[in-house]
Amino acid sequence: MATRLTVAVLLLALLNACATPRVRLDTGQGEPLEYRPPASNKLVKVDTEAFEEALTRWVLNLPLTLRSPQQGWLVRVSYPGDDTDTRWKRLMSKSFGGLCEPGQRRENCLSLLDDMMGLSEWDKLGVALGLSIDPLKESIAKAVEKTLAPQLFYTLIATGLVTWAVLAANPEPVFTKAAAIITALLLIYLGVKTFLEVVDASRELKWGTDRATTWKELEHASQRFANRVGPEVARVFVLAVTVVVSHGMTGGAALMSSRLSMLPSFSEAAAAGASGIGINLANVGQVSAVAVMGSTIVISLPATAVAVVAQGMGGAAAGVSPVGFRSWGSFSGLKSALGSAGKGKQWHHVVEQTPGNHERFGPHALHNTENVIPLEEGLHTRVSAFYSSIRRDITGSSLTIRQWLGTQSYEAQREFGLLAIQNIRQGSW
Repeated sequence: MATRLTVAVLLLALLNACATPRVRLDTGQGEPLEYRPPASNKLVKVDTEAFEEALTRWVLNLPLTLRSPQQGWLVRVSYPGDDTDTRWKRLMSKSFGGLCEPGQRRENCLSLLDDMMGLSEWDKLGVALGLSIDPLKESIAKAVEKTLAPQLFYTLIATGLVTWAVLAANPEPVFTKAAAIITALLLIYLGVKTFLEVVDASRELKWGTDRATTWKELEHASQRFANRVGPEVARVFVLAVTVVVSHGMTGGAALMSSRLSMLPSFSEAAAAGASGIGINLANVGQVSAVAVMGSTIVISLPATAVAVVAQGMGGAAAGVSPVGFRSWGSFSGLKSALGSAGKGKQWHHVVEQTPGNHERFGPHALHNTENVIPLEEGLHTRVSAFYSSIRRDITGSSLTIRQWLGTQSYEAQREFGLLAIQNIRQGSW
């Protein structure tokens, strides 16, 4: 009997290991859309220069918030904390200096002479995560040196990383609110396969730190995690947390969208999000929950955050794989490849193909299967006329809709374009 049970467990583990990763988009309206990410669904690379540039922009221009493990999701950095909160900040600040070398000052690093037995599991996990992003210390310090101490920013990021890692360490983790947004960004930038590896690495790290009784054991656990994740994934991890703490969870989806536009390789990531998991990157702030069940990832989000390819061009009912994202250097190239928009329909650019947009965003950001969609001829005509009209109630100016919109970001134009289609179809515009 024991032998049969062992064989059954081994077979189940093998089946789970070989299972094809899937993504289910649950909008709460009918059956969820199911995706099988394409084999080419690779991570969107963020190099050191792009990483430093993005951090610098956020730290210079945006207010940052900090979560205390004993309090709500986010509190402002400038708020005075209690004794436990102060100890946490001091511990994270010291982890920025790593383990002390002989002769170093103990207040700037983690001393091997300190007794770590009094640390909570949360504390140990935080220190390990702080140590694991050691390769990024120089980049982080360079990005934030003119505005705040690197140790403070390290504390801020480590807090968000710990919160996420604790959730990821559960057998079937469920991420909600800010953690769900971080998870969605990781999925878009890393791809499903790499994301699942990060989840597994987080479980291993939590297991190792819970059992660590010395600083060396803690350092060893952090190094294993760093080796499994790698610096490119770590950079995305830090950026995803920074997006959330610079947002504060209080500004709504529109503010989050403006934050997202500052991400490195935004266009490439938008394409990856559309083709790999069916999410519109500009609306990722609307993701309410992400659950990981084996090799299946269930994402709860409104229909407005589902990529166009999932809504009609590539996505379909559960069990049907979508067509991958494709882009062209011209509208004629797109029409040549895709053919007719369909009987009684015309191709429509959600973000218009104006000369200004061509220059600012490039042709591939405009002529692709995420931005060009089929619309009924009558609706397409009304939308075009609307863009040529002057609507002071919308723009607050004497500019046409097209002129007013052309000065805004790609994400803002896209969000407005989708809203315009919906409102014109319903007759409210």
